[in-house]
Amino acid sequence: MADQDSERGLRARTFGTVAEEYARLRPAPCGAAVDWLVPEGCGRVLDLAAGAGTLTAMLGERAGEVVAVEPDDRMRATLADRCPDATVLNGTAEELPLPDGQLDAVVVASAWHWFDPERAVPEIARVLRPGGRLSVVWNTLDITVPWVAEWYAGLRPDPAAPREAPGPAASREAPDPAASREAPDPAASREAPDPAVPREAPDRRLASRGARLREDLRAAGPLFEDPEENAVTCTRRTTPADAAALLGTYSRVIMLPPEDRRRLLAKAETTLRARLSLPADEEFDLPFRSLCWRATRTATPAQVGRG
Repeated sequence: MADQDSERGLRARTFGTVAEEYARLRPAPCGAAVDWLVPEGCGRVLDLAAGAGTLTAMLGERAGEVVAVEPDDRMRATLADRCPDATVLNGTAEELPLPDGQLDAVVVASAWHWFDPERAVPEIARVLRPGGRLSVVWNTLDITVPWVAEWYAGLRPDPAAPREAPGPAASREAPDPAASREAPDPAASREAPDPAVPREAPDRRLASRGARLREDLRAAGPLFEDPEENAVTCTRRTTPADAAALLGTYSRVIMLPPEDRRRLLAKAETTLRARLSLPADEEFDLPFRSLCWRATRTATPAQVGRG
């Protein structure tokens, strides 16, 4: 248990080491998915665990005011540069630096599995107004498309391979606040697979993540209505080189030894170019699938406190 908790904490701290690449390569969820997640007429929305701001700018097009909370200093600096109109704050899902009941929506993109739901769910409920919305989305490559599924076959790193910290300075640094994203439950079923290389069929993945979210919300009491779910597909323009480099922004790949990481990304680019008969710098449409849930904050008689 301790070993798995330690690995999850280390993985949570890896993203800041690739903040610029993360910002450049990670696609936001499909536009129609964001439309579905954000309530119409939304005044104030929180992008929670906002990372490098991949989703933040899209929220700004759909809400009057955007607040972005991100625990990693490096990711937060990149986010602030990319989204100067957003209010960018240091914080975590378990302890939000926001007043009670002032938000119309909280959106979480590809980060719910890092949270401690026993603390995060009441805290999210606290900052939402009654009738406000919690929205959760995972953006994955669409392996219902046959060539995408074929490309990804065999690319997942060997889980038994040794992993190292992102850099020699990591052991000298004070605990990184991003580690608070780590979920306390070490059970394998709690941890969502890396979206870079999906392990499950999309319908099964939607069902399993939806079941976890429902369990998390119900365990907190009558704070949220039962979540609705949706799945949206879209494509993003990219090149074979950048599509392969995208893999390098996921924690399991970041933590590989450098030579293993280099080989994996080179193989990903080579096989993709061969599959599509493209040079490295020619653009093509890469299919994505956004798995979405939204739940309404109930009108409870008493305001949720920090406990």
